Amino acid sequence: LFFTICFVIGTNAQSRSSLRINEVLVTNEDNFVDDYGRHNGWVEIWNSSFSSINIGGCYLTNDKSNPKKYLIPKGDVLTIIKPRQHILFWADNRPQRGTFHINFILEAGKENYIALYDSNGKTLIDEVTIPALIAPDQSYARVEDGVQEWVIKDGTGDNYVTPSTNNMIEHANIKIENFEKHDSWGIGMSIIAMSTV
Repeated sequence: LFFTICFVIGTNAQSRSSLRINEVLVTNEDNFVDDYGRHNGWVEIWNSSFSSINIGGCYLTNDKSNPKKYLIPKGDVLTIIKPRQHILFWADNRPQRGTFHINFILEAGKENYIALYDSNGKTLIDEVTIPALIAPDQSYARVEDGVQEWVIKDGTGDNYVTPSTNNMIEHANIKIENFEKHDSWGIGMSIIAMSTV
């Protein structure tokens, strides 16, 4: 029993290191709305691992001197982030509205620091500084989920703001396109379908 408990605790601590601050929107004028129908800034966290992670008990902060600014409540089943999935926190300074409403706001026209700390409040999991030059309804996001490179997403072209979904949206299925390219008559597809039947 002791070894099982140690394994579970060790696995949980190790997997939390797979959490990433993935996208942040500072000024929300006409973007995604929260569960109260309000436009607020938001912080997206992404689980880069292939197992579920409970983010409950971790801390979000916008203050380097106060790593324990917002305790993500424990016991909410919605704080379990499924593998390779996202979770969204609203920066509205209204924690009384629920688990995903944090106790600080993001300030327009200023650099905004965001950090995620483990449940001890000392182990930094991830941090990012959002530049001051971001316009309303633009987000600061990793180019693809979890990568090191960040970009300002302004909604033009393929540069969509993507709350609670992948930062890189695929418009085509490469496998199907290759299949169409190499089997334009559909002979291979027919053979595969008939052999399956």
